[in-house]
Amino acid sequence: MDDPSAVESTVEDIVAACRSMVGLPYDGEPVDQLEHALQCAALARLHGDDEFVVAALLHDIARAPAVAGIPYDGPHEHHGATAARWLKPRVGARVAWLAEQHVAAKRYLVATDPGYADRLTEVSARTLTAQGGPMSPTEVQAFRSHRDWRLALMLRAIDDQGKVPGARVPGIDDYHGELRRVVAGHRGAAG
Repeated sequence: MDDPSAVESTVEDIVAACRSMVGLPYDGEPVDQLEHALQCAALARLHGDDEFVVAALLHDIARAPAVAGIPYDGPHEHHGATAARWLKPRVGARVAWLAEQHVAAKRYLVATDPGYADRLTEVSARTLTAQGGPMSPTEVQAFRSHRDWRLALMLRAIDDQGKVPGARVPGIDDYHGELRRVVAGHRGAAG
């Protein structure tokens, strides 16, 4: 049996990291980083399990000052990879992979859907270059080889939608249940 206080401590660390995103600009989008995360999590609740909801909530966690404070992606490091490293010991490999792959999913969609690039916001289109541009055919094949690649595409779609100013969605405290279950499940599987 896992230590409930260790689970609660991890959940509180995650929530504190999320709270550090309040008012943090989202690359010129019309919402801040926490508003975006909460909109994505609310949309994910319509489509997936606890791990998917937590991945949607935390996919941009590397931008949080309490984690890494990455404001912009560079050619050798993107916020998804940094998020995955921070998330894996806290919420497990599946959530970390999904969070990391929201960047790869954009690259995949630009490479495989002729109209997708035209639907990107100006900010998402600009960051695409720093994130590696469209995937090569080899990268597309590798992406499709993962069992959760379709979920990564769904997370990308949610990421594209979660930018609505003034959207009414649940606050961070409403996600304690999903966070506890995912953290406890990870700790139980790791222990």
